[in-house]
Amino acid sequence: MALPGKTRGLMLGTLPALLAAQVLPVIPRLSPLEASTAAELLSLRPFRVERGPGLSRVPFDWRGDRVREQGDVWILEQGAIQSEGLMLLADRIEYHIAEGRLVAEGHIRLEGPSLRLRGERLQMDWERRSGEAWALQMDLPPSWTLRSSHVAFTTLRTWAFDAVELSPCPEERPGWKARLSSLKVDLDGFASMWNARVLLGAVPIYYVPYALYPAQSERTSGLLPPKLGMSSSFGTTLGLSYYQVMGDSADATLSPEYFSKEGVLWGGEMRWRPDLTHQGSFSGQTIHQQSLDTRRYRYSLKEVWQREDGWQLTADVNQATDNLVDADFGKGIGNLGSTSFDSALYLGRTYTFGNLNLSATEQRSFFYTKDQGDPFYSPGFPASLKRQTLPQAEFRFFPISLLGPLYLDGGVRLGRFAYRIEGSATAPADTYAWERQDANARIHGRLGQWGPFRADFEAMGRATHYSASLSSPVFDPEGGATDTAVNPATSPFQVDGAAATRFLGSAHLRLSGPQVGRTFKDVSILGYKGELKHVAEPYFGWTQTSLYGEAGTLPRFDTVDSFPGVNESASGERSFELGLKQHILGRPSSGSGFADLARLRIATRYHASPIILSDGRYKQGWSSVDTDLDVEPDDRLRISLRRSSDLGAGGSDNALSLDVKAKNGSRFNLAYFSTGINRFLVRQKGVQVGGVQRIWDDRLRLEFSANYDFNQSGFASSQVALAYVEPCVAYVLKFTHVALNTNTAPGGREDRLDLTLTLRGLGDLFSFRR
Repeated sequence: MALPGKTRGLMLGTLPALLAAQVLPVIPRLSPLEASTAAELLSLRPFRVERGPGLSRVPFDWRGDRVREQGDVWILEQGAIQSEGLMLLADRIEYHIAEGRLVAEGHIRLEGPSLRLRGERLQMDWERRSGEAWALQMDLPPSWTLRSSHVAFTTLRTWAFDAVELSPCPEERPGWKARLSSLKVDLDGFASMWNARVLLGAVPIYYVPYALYPAQSERTSGLLPPKLGMSSSFGTTLGLSYYQVMGDSADATLSPEYFSKEGVLWGGEMRWRPDLTHQGSFSGQTIHQQSLDTRRYRYSLKEVWQREDGWQLTADVNQATDNLVDADFGKGIGNLGSTSFDSALYLGRTYTFGNLNLSATEQRSFFYTKDQGDPFYSPGFPASLKRQTLPQAEFRFFPISLLGPLYLDGGVRLGRFAYRIEGSATAPADTYAWERQDANARIHGRLGQWGPFRADFEAMGRATHYSASLSSPVFDPEGGATDTAVNPATSPFQVDGAAATRFLGSAHLRLSGPQVGRTFKDVSILGYKGELKHVAEPYFGWTQTSLYGEAGTLPRFDTVDSFPGVNESASGERSFELGLKQHILGRPSSGSGFADLARLRIATRYHASPIILSDGRYKQGWSSVDTDLDVEPDDRLRISLRRSSDLGAGGSDNALSLDVKAKNGSRFNLAYFSTGINRFLVRQKGVQVGGVQRIWDDRLRLEFSANYDFNQSGFASSQVALAYVEPCVAYVLKFTHVALNTNTAPGGREDRLDLTLTLRGLGDLFSFRR
């Protein structure tokens, strides 16, 4: 399976009136600025017609008006000729039969495989496909348009142009163009350019005495346009990339970039796509930074392989020396929160009865080094932490129908897990690893419906073996609700205690109803018009999970450890749950169906017995009141609210997100978050905003993203980019701010300003960084 190539621009004009007059197949009417597509022109060739005068003397088919012969000269006016896949349209065509020479004048269109040419005069040997053309315009793969005063060609694949103007822009007045004294093009190879001057509008900004550029319609190996730049931090920048084709299904790009103050940043990318079900890529950068005398790197591997027999392989591997490599040597911080240092590998197959898979994961976190008054974020905490699954094998079977509406499912997991701690000044580096074997079986389903009331039931049995446990319990139940044995720097990760086996039984019974609702007709509010229906349904639930006496010594890696019971219940949980679900449904008219416009859920639990949460906290009595609200009246607006309020200890966790889209493609995103319940996690409170504003038909574009930390009273990171776009030219001014309060920010700058000039067809031609 070949990798996709770049699209090819078409500069041929339309001829609907001319072709219709000559009884040729009809071309759809296009606007004056819209070029005919290859599919539309392809229907014109080949065509079969009755031979006109000179049947045995001309080597082509023809259509047109005023056909005549004058001695050995065959003449066609306002017509078209074709043979062997080559078609020519012109105001006047003369064919000198004895010489085999063809002369065409006026509104010339020469069409053939990978050939699109327009001009005012053409002289050629029709059978040998050689000749000359004047005042011409020609399309070059993959997307370039060429204008020249004269061209000579020995075949339709080899051309020599004089006084050339070249541009990848289809506009009549392109944003940039190149002027060359001469150009030689081999459509099976390369284009050789002499005295190339790049003009931005009418201003020359770049000069190349000689250049070689791939001219094939297929992917071609070769050097890519150079990249120049200046930086107050890293000095003068020079980048030169080489592109290598590795068969029909793979290619690679080597992109070294020289920084005069820091050395060479070696970068590259490789892509492969052997078939429709298999594709992947690898990209990376590395530099030995001179000012710090240290090696910094960032690389990423992505692989997706879905076989027809049901097997699937996916890989997403991301590694870096620190969390600011992208900000220092990339194009900025990107979208806030998008930089990821998580990795995952999955190999599995789905059968009709279940799924079998093998997976490995790693989550890496970098930590603050300033003492902020929170135990997990202090000088005693590790520099970074890796949570690894090395690996885990799992088999789970799909629900099997038992009695009536009850179903049985379950599974087995066998895995090895590890915490890898990178040390800080007071926390030494170390690794703790253990094995875990887990098996569970679950019965669930609806017990029955009695009038407006419904009963649902869920029960599970679970057995889990740990090859090691925590060296000391994260919670001392004898010490009371506020006493804890946790050393927040390392204790939750010191999995070097004795082996442990846990057996649990868990059950949950939920009663729902009755549903109550009301319909509102002919509603008009906030731009919505139609019918609304409000539906509310209370529910009540009881959960009981057996107690494992050594729960405080078990590692906390995922929900199997922290909430092993049904309904996300902890070990030893006996809880009563109250909740209310509400829906607002709407439809524009009585003949259409209702859409779920808004959803609201309010719920809380009462814990009759003490439980241990995932972070080691003690909990008894009323739990938090959880409120979930989702509003989606259409595909342009979404509002989501999550709030958890602790009734006993006070405090709340809040998260609010807002997404708004406009018809012109503009968008705005807002997120607010704060944490106040969990005393073992850092208190977080901040706002994230981002969006794109398109102005003047998208000629001016403003993109922004920011993350404001209320506790630090400043922006943790922010980025604002202003782009002005002309035809095929973009000027981008970007400001980036990253707060350097981590121990993994060597040599970076808090504030960065980038000015980039991007040309279509050449990429980033110049950049300035300060």
